[in-house]
Amino acid sequence: VISQKTTMTGESSPLLPPIMDAEAAVPIVDDDGDRATTSANDEMERPWPATFERSVQILAKATVNKELVAFASESMHILPPTRLKKNTSLSDLNRGWRTPDPQPSRPAARNDGDDDEDETTSPGGPAIFARMGLKKTPTLDWRYQLGGPIPGRGGQGGPTYDDIMKDFRQQRQEAAVPTKAVEEPPMKEMDHGHGHGAPSDEKATFMQCVFNMANMLLGIGILSLPFVFRTAGWLGGSFGLLIFSAVCWWTSILIGRELNGSPISRTAFSDDENDKGNPPRIRKQIYSFPSIAREAFGQPGAILLSIVMYFELFSCLSVFLVSLGDHLHGLFPSISAARHMVLVSAALTVPTALFKTPRLLSYLSAVGTFTTTIVVLAVAGVAIWAGNIAPEMAEIENEALAETVVAPPYHVPWITSGLPVGLGLVAFCFSGHAIVPSIYTSMERPRDFEKMISASFALVLSCCFMVAASGYYMFGSAVSDQITLSLEEAPLEGIESAMTTLSFLMVSTLFTKFALFMFPLALGMEEIVAPIIPNNTVMELAYMSIKLVLIGLSLFVGLYAPSFAFLVSLVGIVCTVTVSVIFPAAAHLKMFGPHLSVWERVVDWAFVLGG
Repeated sequence: VISQKTTMTGESSPLLPPIMDAEAAVPIVDDDGDRATTSANDEMERPWPATFERSVQILAKATVNKELVAFASESMHILPPTRLKKNTSLSDLNRGWRTPDPQPSRPAARNDGDDDEDETTSPGGPAIFARMGLKKTPTLDWRYQLGGPIPGRGGQGGPTYDDIMKDFRQQRQEAAVPTKAVEEPPMKEMDHGHGHGAPSDEKATFMQCVFNMANMLLGIGILSLPFVFRTAGWLGGSFGLLIFSAVCWWTSILIGRELNGSPISRTAFSDDENDKGNPPRIRKQIYSFPSIAREAFGQPGAILLSIVMYFELFSCLSVFLVSLGDHLHGLFPSISAARHMVLVSAALTVPTALFKTPRLLSYLSAVGTFTTTIVVLAVAGVAIWAGNIAPEMAEIENEALAETVVAPPYHVPWITSGLPVGLGLVAFCFSGHAIVPSIYTSMERPRDFEKMISASFALVLSCCFMVAASGYYMFGSAVSDQITLSLEEAPLEGIESAMTTLSFLMVSTLFTKFALFMFPLALGMEEIVAPIIPNNTVMELAYMSIKLVLIGLSLFVGLYAPSFAFLVSLVGIVCTVTVSVIFPAAAHLKMFGPHLSVWERVVDWAFVLGG
């Protein structure tokens, strides 16, 4: 529902005050036309993927409460049947709901001398609404209600249609409002307590945003960083970490500028949008990742980018299952990793598909944040305490395989052939740009966005180097593709119980991440089938079925994936580079190309072509 009317000449002008949603009773579009509130019905009217920004909020915070989980994972709402028939069924109407009545298509037959006969007898005029039993309220909001006669002339029930149109034209001429195109309202503000309302509108401080951003980047990918050094060597691994962290840091800043609608730094703008000292913006402000693609490349671009993002989410589900199977096999060696994956998949159907368990997932999300911190500290601490135990680990691995697989030298400076796999693993570690808009919109002071990004990447890069260098120094070329598995197998006296506890923490973390990553993907798939769903009950069943299918497909991929490292590297090269490197630079060029300096255009093209 929009508060503008497009005329036959193509002009667009304000017609009405903000229309109020009948169910949620909150404005759908404000006076500016580009910041809106979302009601329970709004997602059904927005272009795909309308649920993305709502659902990824559970991935943008280090810990989530049960209200946020319930809000972000809620199924879409089917609109109740409208009280009006679609106007396409009326032969003389081909217009929006709240537009003036049509003129009679032919003169109405009138009885000579009958002054009481009016245009309601005209087949093409207000008689259409009379035959439908509708009553038009004689105000400029053009709402229709069931029952009652059509207002008559003058003192016989209200002003005539001609009187209303005359007043409207006069008001329009007096207003002389400049033409403004109808724009898609981004999902910025949420109604509270009605439908898909956000659970909280509290803004995050600078340090909270740094913590959320760092927690998003320090995901499961950090487990494979010592393996990066094993495949590419000391210098090759360090080169990959530095290059990708620098590239992803800059593309994150580009995303903030694209959201702000200006190619200059966000620090040049005040947090007060009404501040007259703000520089002019070239584009309107937007608030979601698909909206950036839509602004730069149109709806086809948004669809293409969303497909890649959803494929990345699906790939992450398979990665989580593979890691779960490996860690459970380490804890219970008598059961194979493949069987563990099957059992875990069966267990995951309960919290993700059959029942709504936001409270459980909110508790487990806090465990995930705690586990990430423990992994970083544990790897660094054990490396300091145990030192270089690569020869012992190589002997254990060779005995287990009954052949010499790992041989000296255990630490190599550079391995050219391992760079592609190593770069893919590093790319996966720095994925997550699709969540950046959620963090941006949650900031208490948006002008500090670029400082927050710099602080977050500095923290993440430090942790990544700590884990990668410590793990490779400790285990050398015998390190596993998940550092926690090497810690479980390491011949370390006195800390076996600590390593077992760490493995159980990893299992709970992976279990939670699987469930949380499931919701955005399932809602995106649900949007595709929503137009053919008749009611909310069937929608809930479809939502449940989609999640079950996704669990089955991710299990299939996980069972047949050659290894954890291969799967993570493939996702990093295909999806992360597309979403986190190529797209932000391409959108930056498309949106601000003529206003960019030479070096900015060169860097953008280097990212696009190099990616």
